[in-house]
Amino acid sequence: MIGKKEWFTTRKYTGWGLTPTCWQGWAYIAAIAAPMVVLQYLTIEDNIKTGLMMVWAIIFSIDVIDLMIKIKRDERDTIHEALAERNAMWFMIAALVTGLAYQAASGVIKQSINIDPVIMIALLGATVVKAITHWTLRNK
Repeated sequence: MIGKKEWFTTRKYTGWGLTPTCWQGWAYIAAIAAPMVVLQYLTIEDNIKTGLMMVWAIIFSIDVIDLMIKIKRDERDTIHEALAERNAMWFMIAALVTGLAYQAASGVIKQSINIDPVIMIALLGATVVKAITHWTLRNK
């Protein structure tokens, strides 16, 4: 595609994605961001502007996913990434369960329970994904 894997490394401390390792990587990021900024200041219809931004974002997303697949990791990197992902997931689950408990407790006090469905979808979805993953790995 457009970017080269030599220009990037995987992020280890600042979330998910890629981190530029040389000036070409930074130039690539600037070249991707520049059209998004320019599109904001063009005086064209909002529908066209939104469509162009979506097309550009899809192209960028496909290229970044391609780069992330091409960057090779050794076994140690893979294990570290798995542990970091697991720990991040445990934190997210704890935050969601705490939010759900808070909403339920507030509802009991107010005598009208109103629980955010997004929290329930996230928790139930994570449970389903985990079950499917375990089932798939067990049957391999």
